[in-house]
Amino acid sequence: MDDPTTALAADPLIGRVLEHRYEIRASLARGGMATVYEALDLRLDREVAVKVMHPAFAHDPDFVQRFEREAKAAARINHPNVVAVHDTGTDHSGGDQVVFLVMELVRGRTLREVLAERGRLEPAQALGILEPVAAALAAAHAAGLVHRDVKPENVLLADAGTVKVADFGLARAMEASTLTANAGIILGTVSYLAPEQVTQDDVDARSDVYAAGVCLFEMLTGTVPFTGDSPIKVAYRHVHEQVPAPSSVVAGLPAVLDDLVMRATAREPQERYPDGAALGAAVRQARRALPAVTARAGDTTALPVADHLTEVLPVASPPRKPPRPAGGGPGRRPKTSRRVRRRRWIIGLI
Repeated sequence: MDDPTTALAADPLIGRVLEHRYEIRASLARGGMATVYEALDLRLDREVAVKVMHPAFAHDPDFVQRFEREAKAAARINHPNVVAVHDTGTDHSGGDQVVFLVMELVRGRTLREVLAERGRLEPAQALGILEPVAAALAAAHAAGLVHRDVKPENVLLADAGTVKVADFGLARAMEASTLTANAGIILGTVSYLAPEQVTQDDVDARSDVYAAGVCLFEMLTGTVPFTGDSPIKVAYRHVHEQVPAPSSVVAGLPAVLDDLVMRATAREPQERYPDGAALGAAVRQARRALPAVTARAGDTTALPVADHLTEVLPVASPPRKPPRPAGGGPGRRPKTSRRVRRRRWIIGLI
């Protein structure tokens, strides 16, 4: 067991009570924008996740203002597939400025951890995850919010069987920061960026659809569609190349999956599904068609489409290696250790 004194010395926030309410108990994960902690809401006596912005952002007034506004907007999304936002705040009790977001604490793993462990998923499994992701996006789009950073790290697979999407609205808040504006940083994770996110600021619901389509491609193949030796080269490929059909990487995948990925990731936004609701309808149609397609192909190993993620992704199933694409196809997935430590408490990071 870790020495609490050592943990406190390593991270002075551990043990601190933010705004006389949120007691920081343990560090869970760290990203480029924030660190996520397990905390206790002393007022309501419930465990929560507290996302604390890194000092560079916390001292940027443009970011703080936009962050608070976007967080309040995200808090209005009441949907079972969206990680709930409970509160925001700024604490000065330690002599510094700590800007934070209080969110639902989710037990389980991220989709990234599952893919690192398994390599790729069966078609029914992949669609079983994408459908609730699309439902979460549909709820956000109906509320006028665009996620802008849909990726496996922000898709949480709860132990109870629910799929949840985290970090709605935070990418837009980051965009307002003078820190990012002056540095000319392209928002989002480059492997999932829609072409218009690279070339212009005209981002809408269809940009989220593109990223969700890339996630589906990765779930089906075990690799992202475009790789390169620098982020700008990957971004360039998103602008100038069409995401390939998943069956070009994994032979034998049904055509209905190719059609779904290709429509979601069309280079021109007007050729994609218009929003999360339309994407969800297409996913449901593909799920209905999937058993008949695989049966005609003579494949008896396909899993049934289950209502619960715990049925779709049995814990005991062994990991699988990602396929090796042929030359000229999508780049290889980086090697990842199969022994991935399972986090019991997780929340997405930007």
